[in-house]
Amino acid sequence: MNKFSQEINPEARRPQGSPLAWFNLFLLSIIVLACNYVGCHEYGRKDLTEEERYTISERTVNVLTSERIRSRETPIHIIFAFKRSTPNYARMRSLLEEYVRYGKGKVKLECFDPMRQPNRAREISQIYGVDFKQDLCLIDARRDPTTPLRTFEEEKSERKHVRIRPGTSFIKYETLPDESRRAVALMMDEVVCSAITEAVEGDMRHMYVAEGKGGVSRDDQSLLENLGRIVSSLNIQLSWVNLNEVDALPENAEGLIIVSPQVDFTEHELGVVRDFWERENGRRTLFVALDPSNTNLPYFYRFLREQGVRPNMDRVLLRDRRRAYYDISAVFPKSLNCTEKFWNSTTHIEGQSMSFTLEHGDENEASLRRLTSYPVLMSTADYYGESSPVLDPSFDPREDRPGPLCLGAVVTKGATQAPNNMATMLVLGNVDILQRSNARTEQQDYLHTLWAWMCNRPEYGGKSANQDLTMKIDLNRHSRNALEYLTLLFMPLLALLIAFMLWQTRRH
Repeated sequence: MNKFSQEINPEARRPQGSPLAWFNLFLLSIIVLACNYVGCHEYGRKDLTEEERYTISERTVNVLTSERIRSRETPIHIIFAFKRSTPNYARMRSLLEEYVRYGKGKVKLECFDPMRQPNRAREISQIYGVDFKQDLCLIDARRDPTTPLRTFEEEKSERKHVRIRPGTSFIKYETLPDESRRAVALMMDEVVCSAITEAVEGDMRHMYVAEGKGGVSRDDQSLLENLGRIVSSLNIQLSWVNLNEVDALPENAEGLIIVSPQVDFTEHELGVVRDFWERENGRRTLFVALDPSNTNLPYFYRFLREQGVRPNMDRVLLRDRRRAYYDISAVFPKSLNCTEKFWNSTTHIEGQSMSFTLEHGDENEASLRRLTSYPVLMSTADYYGESSPVLDPSFDPREDRPGPLCLGAVVTKGATQAPNNMATMLVLGNVDILQRSNARTEQQDYLHTLWAWMCNRPEYGGKSANQDLTMKIDLNRHSRNALEYLTLLFMPLLALLIAFMLWQTRRH
């Protein structure tokens, strides 16, 4: 069309509307509305922090998605009564919002500031009988969380389904050399998840610690600190028992813990242990941690051999060293399905360790008793079992055991098709791993997963979340020695060399 025709017909200048363009605009509107509708009901969150500080642990997700939570008729109420000026308030609230998201209607959250909302604080105080003199977190798993607690009716009281945690329990402190304290970790995810487990189950289960054999006592519970934290998160209460003073463990006993025995067991004490291990009904758990420096336990070692775990009474050392080196590079092997996420991952174990041989003297008898053993902790091939008490760090193939070596084993008794009537036993050849100061994060998660499986709570296993509030560098003994040489020797020499070069330059 030329210029002359456009001047004669002005309508030709206007753009012609296409029906297809209007149809595309309609489809675009439908897509935008559909995306907004779906986004209002289905949404996701992504933690973009490098350390994933706003992500709850895999263990907590397993608890929230377990059948015990899904089958509830009423949701669990979490009341977060913290002042907004509290340090890490935003992080703690964000973590609790993740509880609601994974709970999918079975977890409800209420956050309020007692200082800014005194009326609501007064209502909560009348229901639970608490004073808001400090920050509190309440977990209520009752059927009707609006009714006041009747604490005067102990037998029928619903207090067992309510847990109250102070804000101070959410922070882990470290004592500095000047006796001041510094906050190093936020323990909120661990504390709240444990409180939810206790509130849902109500009554606590019982396990007993053998006393009178040395290693641990009521006065010295250092080896039980890490273990007690693990079993407490599984709603288990530890009690003491002297095997020489009882004929049998109480009926409510779900487990027996034997840590670092220094004195051998008598026939009567072994009879109590065997009766518990051979019980027909109920889940039974037996935990044993042996001290490699004490091998004078013939009767107790015989009991372990009967179950398919033979202590080698050696010391695991690194080959070709001038002195005995106990720190071990270990691997979590492929064995139990509950530990699948840890398979083939490595860890570093400190302290002396003993190795085990998994074998049955009579395979037919073991099959009739339905005994099965699994290695759960192995050393690498660089280590060997030194059988000589002199601890000469040279490998002798005629006397010593070559690596890789088994450092921990699990024994099951019973049919796996009936987990409620199965007995499980975990045997470790290292007691330093129970020290909370020595145990690494992956070791604590691994032990927690094993304990959850042995207590018939496999869904409560998994890895923990990042809880550090400060940057922490985990160094082994070699790295620490290298760092000391670097800071105490090489850096001063380097400064002296630079000063000498400057002096020479100025001199000339």
